[in-house]
Amino acid sequence: MLTKIVSAVRDSATRLLRLGLSFADGAPIPMAMVEGSGHIVRYINPAFCQLFDLPKDEILGLRFGDLVPKNDQCLKLLDRVFRTGMPASHTEEEHSTTHPLFWSYTMWPVFVDKRPQGIMIQVTETAELREKTLAMNEALILGSIRQHELTSAADLSNAQLLVEMGERKLAEEALREAQAQLMDRAGQLEGLVIESTAELTATNKQLEAFVYSIAHDLRAPLRSMQAFSTLLMEEAGPALNETAKDYANRINKSAQFMDAMLKDLLAFSCISQQSVGLTPVRLETIIESALSQLEADIQRTNAHVESIGPWPTVLAHEPTLVQVVCNLVNNALKFVRPGVPPFVRLWAEQEKNLIRVWVEDRGLGIASDHQFQIFRLFTRLDGDKYGGTGIGLAIVQKGIERMGGKFGVESIAGEGSRFWFELLTCP
Repeated sequence: MLTKIVSAVRDSATRLLRLGLSFADGAPIPMAMVEGSGHIVRYINPAFCQLFDLPKDEILGLRFGDLVPKNDQCLKLLDRVFRTGMPASHTEEEHSTTHPLFWSYTMWPVFVDKRPQGIMIQVTETAELREKTLAMNEALILGSIRQHELTSAADLSNAQLLVEMGERKLAEEALREAQAQLMDRAGQLEGLVIESTAELTATNKQLEAFVYSIAHDLRAPLRSMQAFSTLLMEEAGPALNETAKDYANRINKSAQFMDAMLKDLLAFSCISQQSVGLTPVRLETIIESALSQLEADIQRTNAHVESIGPWPTVLAHEPTLVQVVCNLVNNALKFVRPGVPPFVRLWAEQEKNLIRVWVEDRGLGIASDHQFQIFRLFTRLDGDKYGGTGIGLAIVQKGIERMGGKFGVESIAGEGSRFWFELLTCP
């Protein structure tokens, strides 16, 4: 479509050129058109023949320099107009015996495919000093030429603009269609996500209920195993050899470990299922309650525990938060080098609307590649040596998440650990 429009513009320009030459034939002003860098005369009007007093056939085909052999300034100007494509004019005086003559040249390029191919020349001779009149005449002609060039350029620009507007309209329609399709697809995906989330939530609830039921029901036979193994050792101990006693002790310890694991698993399931309503809770009360529950272990291990106030108030679920602090302090009491009394320090920091609670120890520390694993369920580092069910830190993670907080650990293997959790402060 653009090619047709450009072709039409060029045909229009050709017709205008022919019309201009027809106009020049009847003009009283001498006019000529030369071609190429050699400035070969290809067109003259009758007024031009009359000015030079030569017939048309003798002028056509000549170099313009042959007509004005002594006018170097005129030829230089002609070369410049052809080279630059910019119109120009020149007026010079020729002295005569009677009165001075003035020759005025107005030159403008003729373009083909945006390249100058020739020059149109207007020649004026006058015996009077009418420079202002000539300048006005030249300005009018040059203005007309410039207007024609601007009109042609405007026509071409308008044609290109129409094409671009059409292309832009098509692009906008395609964009609107793509956006509509994207919105439809987004709605479908949102529905699928909601449906999948609901199914996953229901499945998780069923699994948690199943785990709770299994853990609860398994504790009864485990308690029986513990009781009967203890009775066996008490009543038949003298009759048993050392191997049988070892077997009975192993049964009892395994039953105790399994019972502890099921107890922690029940605690994890309770935190996952129970309703966690957040209320203002004094951290001082939480720390005192947790340390009170661990008093026997603190005394047994001869631990040094520091609780550094002040303790602000946070939004939390009190039983869950007590369980979180108990598990963190219990880890600090448990994972220490043999013969080294545990050291535990607790304190809080406030930043804007958040409270970060730290639980620091000087125990074994955790290697960097294990620090993201320890919060997973049933993860036990050095479990055979230090015991534990691998559920305590999983309870910490689940509890803090249920209360809308964050948690983490900073640790260096062999130097100790600093566990932390963040909760919102009360306004």
